[in-house]
Amino acid sequence: MDLSSLQLFYFVLAAALIGFTKTSVGGVGILAVLLLALAFPGKASPGIMLPMLVVADLMAVIYYRRDCQWHILLRIFPAAVVGIVIGFFIVDLLPAEVFERAIGAIILIMLFISLLLDYSRLKPKGGKFATAFVGLAAGAASMIANAAGPIFSIFLLQMGLTREKFVGTRSWYFLVLNIIKVPFSVNLGLITTDTLKLNLAAVPIILLGAFVGVKVLKLINMNMFKWLIRIAVIVAAVRLLVF
Repeated sequence: MDLSSLQLFYFVLAAALIGFTKTSVGGVGILAVLLLALAFPGKASPGIMLPMLVVADLMAVIYYRRDCQWHILLRIFPAAVVGIVIGFFIVDLLPAEVFERAIGAIILIMLFISLLLDYSRLKPKGGKFATAFVGLAAGAASMIANAAGPIFSIFLLQMGLTREKFVGTRSWYFLVLNIIKVPFSVNLGLITTDTLKLNLAAVPIILLGAFVGVKVLKLINMNMFKWLIRIAVIVAAVRLLVF
């Protein structure tokens, strides 16, 4: 796959952000969605991004393997899988020419839902309806645009987890979810031999980003953590919808 200089720049920066976000600030990863959508128009970007996410998830799981809170994940996984199936049919039906704007719209919806969970009485902790809703929304957004990070991050922030437990739980969640998405993406033609070759070239960059993320996480204030997530979401959504 031949890339222009600008495409290559977007791709390298996105790969570094994917590694970084998986071991540190979750919301930053939404910028990788933006960069890949700019570099690879139409429906190509989610298929290119998915194997990169799996690699980054594996690294994060290895590092934070003892910090996962499985009782949280077991509650949300069933609804998330249903959301993936819904997202699969949406991707199949959505015209390629509106796909980038659809990604931007999904990002804004994710921000709205995350704010709703954060400031309303609808708290996911102990709420079956809220947990199911977040699971469905995150599963569908993940299948369509790899954009489930914001809503799931806010969901976990409501649980009052430590930084390490937050990252460990999030890492296992997305590793399982992204592996489930692979056969769906292959079926849609989003993952091909050419895209996998591109993914292989990205592995060293993802590793570097993950290493930097581990170091940065130890310095992060959790109150600032929420706002970093939200700012990243707004920047990505506006860029996709306006330009």
